[in-house]
Amino acid sequence: MHDRETSWGLAEHQTFDVLIMGGGINGTCLFDHLNRQGYKVLLVDRNDFASGTSQASGMMVWGGLLYLRNLDLPTVFRLSCDRDAMIRELKGHISPKLYRYIPSIQGNLNPELVRAALSFYWIMSLFRRKPPRCEKSFEETCLLKPGVHRGSFLYEEAVLNTSDCRFTFDWLTFTPSTHSVALNYCSATGEYSQSDQGWHLALKDTLGCRETSIRAKLIVNCAGVWTDQVNDQFGIETPFKHVLSKGVYIGVKRPAGHNSLMIFEMGDHGDVLTFVPWGPISLWGPTETFPKDIHDGMTVAAEDIRFLLERANGHLKPGFDKSQIVSMRCGIRPLAVKKDFTQAHYPLDLSRRQHVVPHNDLPWVSSYGGKITGCREMANKISRVVARKVRPAYRPDGLREEDPQCSVEWISWPGIEEKVPSPEWCARHELCCTLEDYLRRRTNIAQWVPRQGLGRNNEHLELLTDAAAQISGHTQARALTMVQQYKTDVEEGFDRVLERV
Repeated sequence: MHDRETSWGLAEHQTFDVLIMGGGINGTCLFDHLNRQGYKVLLVDRNDFASGTSQASGMMVWGGLLYLRNLDLPTVFRLSCDRDAMIRELKGHISPKLYRYIPSIQGNLNPELVRAALSFYWIMSLFRRKPPRCEKSFEETCLLKPGVHRGSFLYEEAVLNTSDCRFTFDWLTFTPSTHSVALNYCSATGEYSQSDQGWHLALKDTLGCRETSIRAKLIVNCAGVWTDQVNDQFGIETPFKHVLSKGVYIGVKRPAGHNSLMIFEMGDHGDVLTFVPWGPISLWGPTETFPKDIHDGMTVAAEDIRFLLERANGHLKPGFDKSQIVSMRCGIRPLAVKKDFTQAHYPLDLSRRQHVVPHNDLPWVSSYGGKITGCREMANKISRVVARKVRPAYRPDGLREEDPQCSVEWISWPGIEEKVPSPEWCARHELCCTLEDYLRRRTNIAQWVPRQGLGRNNEHLELLTDAAAQISGHTQARALTMVQQYKTDVEEGFDRVLERV
């Protein structure tokens, strides 16, 4: 990718076939799909890429087993097909993984019913995964609280190899194009012109003073949890809306012997919690609640942590307390519902179906719902709608090979075994603008190193200061501001939450 200065220059006063609003998993995957078809595409996000729902998953690529509970068989079948296609075609990014479902002695589900459901689930995947099996004794037995569980069922799904953020971002680089560009920290405002049948938009850099104007033949709203806000901004009406489900994970040091992804039966609403091995940590969660609004849904609360600790100590041995928490993840699932929906349901009772809604009169397409497993199917659906409205500007031979001089510069970071890309390289080639961009989304430092990368006692503050200097182009004042802001965010969003637990 280009640096931001070059990217803004490429966008300035241009006419694009498609403008994508939103740099989450749906938007970036669509960006790649349209590039491959020869469209001239601009993707913009008001914040960083993957800074919403796409940075808060459990790293699981799964076929929708939980949706068997409400007999949503079309969704289960579709997600199973999507999962298997991603395993087959995205090697290096996604790998098969054995999941271990662990029933509770006090649970409401009959073990034979679980066995039958997993077998049916395997059949729905057309036997492409390993067949499920029962195991009474296994490596992770030493991590379980005695007298609480009864054996386990092993079945195969998949996981992301690096992180959800990296997977989301990589879609922007899979198919480099001389005609398309992606901009983070960029807002877009404007209106449709009947005279030339196009959208005339003003772009503004939300981190600086840059502004420019562009024209787009068609807009696709892939803003995730902000989809309804974007539609309202441009006066777009659809028959759908999003309701929000909040999910919180906590990360703890990975226990010895934790190698399979474990799923624990909760008994409440037929819900489950997962224990996911991820690098040097294990993720425990998620919660499942309706937030009051988007801000609430992206903010970890003390009650979220208390709930997760209580459940962990009821299932795991020796359990853990708040002092052992390395990191927190909090995000919102956008669930597509009809406009007249009222919130009288538990979040898991709602369908995870995706909807692509073309506007009747304007060249505008809205996307609703979506998840990592279904990102390519969503992109395919939207691409088919785009093809009916706009012809590609170029032949796909406009694609270019990645510049060999852009090979990644790797560095070591305390507490992480594998090397990570350097801050300076990420700033030059991955539009990395802030310390949070680097620590949270270009690398896993903020998730794998205690206190979001600062260290238990701020022992990594000097490293963060050096990283900020590299990201800012060695502009001292900006680097110091960046570090202070990050430190304040950790103290208010991590330390203060734990103080209240």
